[in-house]
Amino acid sequence: METENSYYIVMDLVQGNEFVKYLTKRKQLDENETKKYIRQIVSAVDHMHHARVIHRD
Repeated sequence: METENSYYIVMDLVQGNEFVKYLTKRKQLDENETKKYIRQIVSAVDHMHHARVIHRD
């Protein structure tokens, strides 16, 4: 899709395991595992920000 000032890419939702399901099964994450996932999420958002990508789920 395209507007006068922006371009948009619309993609299908990929079905699969969701992080919330993983958390529900685990009940609790230890500190190191929590840090690992937080780093991954922040890194992905930072990468999208620098690429000027907006993600909405």
